Amino acid sequence: MYRVFIIIFIVIVEYSFGEINVIKELDSSWDEIKKSIKDGDFRKFKKMYHRDAILVNGIKNSTYPIRSAFNGWEKGFRDTKADSIDANLELKFSQRIFDNSTAHEKGIFHYYTINKKGRTTDSFIYFEALWIKKQNKWFMLMEKQISRTNKSEWDSFNSIQ
Repeated sequence: MYRVFIIIFIVIVEYSFGEINVIKELDSSWDEIKKSIKDGDFRKFKKMYHRDAILVNGIKNSTYPIRSAFNGWEKGFRDTKADSIDANLELKFSQRIFDNSTAHEKGIFHYYTINKKGRTTDSFIYFEALWIKKQNKWFMLMEKQISRTNKSEWDSFNSIQ
Protein backbone atom coordinates (compact mmCIF):
# COMPACT_ATOMS: atom_id res chain seq x y z
CA MET A 1 0.00 0.00 0.00
CA TYR A 2 2.86 2.34 0.85
CA ARG A 3 4.28 1.87 -2.67
CA VAL A 4 0.98 2.85 -4.25
CA PHE A 5 0.98 6.14 -2.34
CA ILE A 6 4.57 6.82 -3.36
CA ILE A 7 3.74 6.17 -7.03
CA ILE A 8 0.63 8.39 -6.88
CA PHE A 9 2.67 11.13 -5.19
CA ILE A 10 5.39 10.93 -7.86
CA VAL A 11 2.82 11.09 -10.67
CA ILE A 12 1.12 14.12 -9.11
CA VAL A 13 4.42 15.93 -8.60
CA GLU A 14 5.57 15.12 -12.15
CA TYR A 15 2.27 16.32 -13.59
CA SER A 16 2.44 19.55 -11.58
CA PHE A 17 5.98 20.34 -12.73
CA GLY A 18 5.10 19.38 -16.30
CA GLU A 19 2.20 21.83 -16.23
CA ILE A 20 4.42 24.59 -14.85
CA ASN A 21 7.04 23.93 -17.54
CA VAL A 22 4.51 24.11 -20.39
CA ILE A 23 3.16 27.44 -19.10
CA LYS A 24 6.73 28.75 -18.83
CA GLU A 25 7.48 27.59 -22.38
CA LEU A 26 4.32 29.21 -23.75
CA ASP A 27 5.02 32.42 -21.81
CA SER A 28 8.53 32.38 -23.26
CA SER A 29 7.09 32.05 -26.78
CA TRP A 30 4.76 34.99 -26.15
CA ASP A 31 7.73 36.95 -24.79
CA GLU A 32 9.58 36.28 -28.05
CA ILE A 33 6.60 37.57 -30.01
CA LYS A 34 6.38 40.68 -27.81
CA LYS A 35 10.12 41.32 -28.14
CA SER A 36 10.05 40.92 -31.92
CA ILE A 37 7.19 43.44 -32.09
CA LYS A 38 8.99 45.88 -29.78
CA ASP A 39 12.25 45.51 -31.76
CA GLY A 40 10.59 45.60 -35.18
CA ASP A 41 12.15 42.20 -35.89
CA PHE A 42 9.78 40.92 -38.55
CA ARG A 43 11.93 37.93 -39.40
CA LYS A 44 11.91 36.67 -35.80
CA PHE A 45 8.18 37.36 -35.51
CA LYS A 46 7.37 35.24 -38.58
CA LYS A 47 9.43 32.35 -37.19
CA MET A 48 7.03 32.07 -34.24
CA TYR A 49 4.29 30.82 -36.57
CA HIS A 50 4.08 27.39 -38.17
CA ARG A 51 4.66 27.63 -41.92
CA ASP A 52 1.08 26.42 -42.53
CA ALA A 53 -0.51 28.67 -39.90
CA ILE A 54 -3.76 30.46 -40.60
CA LEU A 55 -5.35 33.66 -39.38
CA VAL A 56 -9.05 33.50 -38.60
CA ASN A 57 -10.28 37.07 -38.76
CA GLY A 58 -13.59 37.24 -36.93
CA ILE A 59 -13.61 41.00 -37.33
CA LYS A 60 -13.74 40.73 -41.13
CA ASN A 61 -15.35 37.27 -41.15
CA SER A 62 -12.55 35.70 -43.18
CA THR A 63 -9.68 33.27 -42.94
CA TYR A 64 -6.41 33.08 -44.83
CA PRO A 65 -2.84 31.81 -44.58
CA ILE A 66 -0.74 33.69 -42.05
CA ARG A 67 1.59 34.67 -44.92
CA SER A 68 -1.18 36.92 -46.25
CA ALA A 69 -1.57 38.54 -42.83
CA PHE A 70 2.19 39.11 -42.73
CA ASN A 71 1.88 41.22 -45.89
CA GLY A 72 -0.40 43.61 -44.02
CA TRP A 73 1.66 43.64 -40.82
CA GLU A 74 5.11 44.12 -42.32
CA LYS A 75 4.88 47.92 -42.62
CA GLY A 76 4.38 48.25 -38.85
CA PHE A 77 7.56 46.27 -38.27
CA ARG A 78 9.49 48.40 -40.75
CA ASP A 79 8.20 51.58 -39.07
CA THR A 80 9.20 50.21 -35.67
CA LYS A 81 12.66 49.19 -36.91
CA ALA A 82 13.11 52.69 -38.39
CA ASP A 83 12.10 54.26 -35.02
CA SER A 84 9.06 55.96 -36.59
CA ILE A 85 6.86 54.28 -33.97
CA ASP A 86 7.17 52.25 -30.80
CA ALA A 87 5.06 49.07 -30.92
CA ASN A 88 4.04 46.90 -27.99
CA LEU A 89 1.87 43.91 -27.16
CA GLU A 90 0.25 43.00 -23.85
CA LEU A 91 -1.77 39.85 -23.14
CA LYS A 92 -4.39 38.67 -20.68
CA PHE A 93 -5.64 35.08 -20.69
CA SER A 94 -9.04 33.66 -19.80
CA GLN A 95 -8.19 30.06 -20.69
CA ARG A 96 -5.06 28.00 -21.30
CA ILE A 97 -5.55 24.35 -22.22
CA PHE A 98 -2.48 22.30 -23.06
CA ASP A 99 -0.48 19.13 -22.93
CA ASN A 100 3.24 18.68 -23.62
CA SER A 101 2.96 19.34 -27.37
CA THR A 102 -0.28 21.24 -28.05
CA ALA A 103 -1.98 24.27 -26.56
CA HIS A 104 -5.08 26.41 -27.01
CA GLU A 105 -5.31 29.83 -25.37
CA LYS A 106 -8.03 32.48 -25.16
CA GLY A 107 -7.90 36.05 -23.96
CA ILE A 108 -7.47 39.67 -24.95
CA PHE A 109 -4.44 41.29 -26.48
CA HIS A 110 -3.62 44.96 -26.42
CA TYR A 111 -1.47 46.00 -29.36
CA TYR A 112 -0.47 49.64 -29.35
CA THR A 113 1.85 52.01 -31.11
CA ILE A 114 3.22 55.39 -30.12
CA ASN A 115 4.40 57.73 -32.86
CA LYS A 116 7.11 60.41 -32.57
CA LYS A 117 4.53 63.03 -31.56
CA GLY A 118 3.41 60.83 -28.66
CA ARG A 119 0.11 59.83 -30.26
CA THR A 120 -0.97 56.35 -29.14
CA THR A 121 -3.03 54.00 -31.30
CA ASP A 122 -4.64 51.16 -29.35
CA SER A 123 -6.16 47.88 -30.51
CA PHE A 124 -7.89 45.63 -27.98
CA ILE A 125 -8.79 42.27 -29.51
CA TYR A 126 -10.36 39.11 -28.13
CA PHE A 127 -8.24 36.27 -29.48
CA GLU A 128 -7.60 32.55 -29.52
CA ALA A 129 -4.26 30.92 -30.29
CA LEU A 130 -3.57 27.33 -31.21
CA TRP A 131 0.01 26.12 -30.70
CA ILE A 132 2.03 23.03 -31.55
CA LYS A 133 5.42 22.03 -30.20
CA LYS A 134 7.89 20.67 -32.75
CA GLN A 135 11.55 19.89 -32.01
CA ASN A 136 11.27 21.54 -28.57
CA LYS A 137 9.92 24.83 -29.99
CA TRP A 138 6.38 26.17 -29.89
CA PHE A 139 4.81 27.41 -33.13
CA MET A 140 1.47 29.12 -33.50
CA LEU A 141 -0.78 27.14 -35.87
CA MET A 142 -3.77 29.45 -35.74
CA GLU A 143 -4.43 32.95 -34.55
CA LYS A 144 -8.08 33.83 -34.30
CA GLN A 145 -8.90 37.48 -33.81
CA ILE A 146 -12.47 37.13 -32.58
CA SER A 147 -13.66 40.71 -32.12
CA ARG A 148 -12.59 44.16 -31.10
CA THR A 149 -13.11 45.37 -27.58
CA ASN A 150 -12.10 48.47 -25.62
CA LYS A 151 -9.94 49.74 -22.78
CA SER A 152 -12.76 49.39 -20.28
CA GLU A 153 -13.09 45.66 -21.08
CA TRP A 154 -9.31 45.32 -20.93
CA ASP A 155 -9.12 47.01 -17.54
CA SER A 156 -11.89 44.85 -16.04
CA PHE A 157 -10.72 41.59 -17.62
CA ASN A 158 -9.60 39.07 -15.00
CA SER A 159 -6.56 37.29 -16.35
CA ILE A 160 -5.85 33.79 -15.08
CA GLN A 161 -2.19 34.61 -15.07
